[in-house]
Amino acid sequence: MNRAPGPLLALLIAAGVAVGCVEAPSAPLSSPAPAIEPVAQIPEPAADSVERRVQEMTVRVRSLGCEQFGVGSGFVLPDGVVVTNRHVIEQPREVTVNTWDGRSLSAEVVGLAQDTDLALLRLDDATGLPVAELRPDPVRRGEQVLAVGYPGGGPATVTPGRVVGTVDGTVLGEPAEVIRVEVEITQGSSGGPLVDRSGRVVGVMFAIEVDAGIGLAVPVATLLDRLEAQSFVAPGAC
Repeated sequence: MNRAPGPLLALLIAAGVAVGCVEAPSAPLSSPAPAIEPVAQIPEPAADSVERRVQEMTVRVRSLGCEQFGVGSGFVLPDGVVVTNRHVIEQPREVTVNTWDGRSLSAEVVGLAQDTDLALLRLDDATGLPVAELRPDPVRRGEQVLAVGYPGGGPATVTPGRVVGTVDGTVLGEPAEVIRVEVEITQGSSGGPLVDRSGRVVGVMFAIEVDAGIGLAVPVATLLDRLEAQSFVAPGAC
């Protein structure tokens, strides 16, 4: 896997990254969250296609926090567990998950990773939601992938892209290398799955290089390590 050259690392620090949260609403945090259109208005790929399958396992995450209103994406694991980004739901007061078929489900934050931008939710009811398959094998440079998410909090999208390499994760506060993907993503896609052409999750989208338009993803290996070590901790209070 190739690494980005030194100047790119400096660019990452200088330019920063765009994340899936938006500024706090002008109304008090205790007010109802602004309405978002039902997510049933999604594109209709073939029912048996990889695109449709990964769309259905991906959810939209809305978090009313202590100081911000977070909008992002996530994907479903067994037992109603949802993976998303820590920056989407940190210090949550209320978390809602919207599914591909228009349901709105309550979710509890069960853990935040301390050294990587990952978080775990648990749904009250995950009936009928497809479960993601994780691929522990690392991605290859040039591999064709799909980024799935809810950009802007709108309908689910499946966007094709290509792995261009990795960067040293320490630049972004990550414990391992970060996957760089040539793919068009925007705010709201944070926490969504990066999948291979078979629909297996290879990474968790969490940011973009603003100037280059390159997506960044936490590798699945990092997620599996944190799950095995049970290193997720409960969120803090306001």
